[in-house]
Amino acid sequence: MVRGLYTAATGMNVQRRKMDILTNNVVNAETTGYKTDSLITSTFDEVMLNRINDPSISILGSNAVGGYTYGTHVDELITDFATGPLEQTDKNTDLALVGDGFFTIETAGGQLRYTKSGNFSVNSEGYLVTQDGGYVLGQNGRIYVGSAAFSVSAAGEVTGSMAAPDILNIAAFADATILRKAGNNLYSIYGDAVPVQSWDTVVRQGMLEGSNVNISDEMVDMISVYRKYEASQRIVNMTDKTLEHAVSLGRVGG
Repeated sequence: MVRGLYTAATGMNVQRRKMDILTNNVVNAETTGYKTDSLITSTFDEVMLNRINDPSISILGSNAVGGYTYGTHVDELITDFATGPLEQTDKNTDLALVGDGFFTIETAGGQLRYTKSGNFSVNSEGYLVTQDGGYVLGQNGRIYVGSAAFSVSAAGEVTGSMAAPDILNIAAFADATILRKAGNNLYSIYGDAVPVQSWDTVVRQGMLEGSNVNISDEMVDMISVYRKYEASQRIVNMTDKTLEHAVSLGRVGG
C-alpha cells in the first residue's frame, strides 16, 4: 500500500516537471530563435518482491512473488533544434541562419556561447551585439560594423563603408545534444566537445528565425499532463485515507 503511495507520488512529480517545461515553451512561443524542450521519462529499475514469514515457502520451494517498479522519473531533457519559421523584418541588424549553424557570442564575462537568435544591434562603440550586450564574433574576433549601414552575404561575409571586413563565426556541432541552455537564449557546451566552422549554413539579413514552438501541440500536451497529474493525485488521496483507516483499526485492536 505504501509502495503504491510512492509510485503515485513519483508520477505527480514527473507530471509537474512536464508542466513546467510546457509552460516555458508556451511563454517563449514568440521568442526569437527559441527551441522547444521536452522531457524523456523512464521507470525505476524493476525489483523482485519476495515473501517472508510464509509457511508455504518450504512447500512451494520459492519465495519470489514477482517484479515491481517504484514508479517513473525524469530521464533526460531534450531540445528540438528544428528550424523555426523565418520572419521578414528588413532591418540590417537582424540575421537568420538557415541550417544547423549557431552564432558565436562572447558574453560580458568573456565566455563563449552560441545562439540562434539573430535580433542584434550596434552598440555605442560600433560593434554588433546581442540584446544583452554580448559581442557577435567573426573569424577575426568581435565584429565591428560602425553603424547599421552594413551588409551580410549568404556566406556570412560582413561588409560596409565603416565595417571591418569579416566573416561570421557560425559554429556547427556534430551532435547538438551536447548543448545546454544557459539563459537569454544562449547555449553552452557540455563536456569537452569543440565546435567547428559551418560552411553550409546560409545567412539571411533582414530576417529573424521565429520560435519552433507549436502552440496547438503544447496545449494538447498540457491538458494530458493535467489529467495524469489529477489521476495520480486521486490515487495518493485514496491511499492516504486507506492508511488512515488502517491506523485507526490498529489502535482499536490494540
